[in-house]
This record gives sequence, structure tokens and C-alpha cells, in this order.
Amino acid sequence: MANYYKGDEIKFAIDITAPGFDIDTDDFEIEVATRRSKVTGYKNVEKQEDTAVVIFRESALPDSNSDSSSSDTSQEDGNGQWFAIVDTSTLDAGEMRVIMRAYITDANANDGKRVNVDVKPLGTLINP
Repeated sequence: MANYYKGDEIKFAIDITAPGFDIDTDDFEIEVATRRSKVTGYKNVEKQEDTAVVIFRESALPDSNSDSSSSDTSQEDGNGQWFAIVDTSTLDAGEMRVIMRAYITDANANDGKRVNVDVKPLGTLINP
């Protein structure tokens, strides 16, 4: 695992896979936590109260062999990678983990949404 200094803004790719989940159309949230602190970001920016975790999608880079007139890629074309940037300045030092919550449309779930949670290590946050 990597070491990061408190105050770093860490950028990492988001790859959520679950049965019935589409990262481009379904909602999800990313929480970065240490033992005593956490920050959360939402794909749905209307839920966003803080900017400590920013979630966004970068369009795929155009192929160098493609025609320049067709190299414009938008976020609606299905190409590109989702990313998060986390501001670590408010987190306590220690082991960081990423907690991803995917909200999957499912008619059989109580409220019509099924939650799928996945946890991954991110690295160690240390004081400079």
C-alpha cells in the first residue's frame, strides 16, 4: 500500500461491479475513512454537502489513429473512467479504506433500491 501525507489530494479510479448495477446510470457514493474520521462523496451532486470527496468521469482519450473530427467524446457516450479525488486534510492519520456503496434498482427490494457495499484499502495517511 502507498503512503500519503495529510493534506494530499488523492485521485483514484472507481470501478464498481455488481449484478444489475450500471456505473453510468445508477447512483453510488464513496466514503474514505480512517479509524476515527471519514469523508463522503456522492455521484449525485444534489446530495453533496462537502467537497472533501469529488466524484467525476473523465472522457476516454481519443485514439491517435482516429479521425480528428470524430474525436469528441462526451460523458453520455459510455466511454471514459470514473474517478474520485479525496482531500485528506480533515482525516486523522492512519490506514485509509474506501467504502463504496452502489444503489441498484431492484423491484424486489423494500424501497426499490438494493445497496451493495464494497471495502478496499487505499493506503496509509501520515502526518508530514
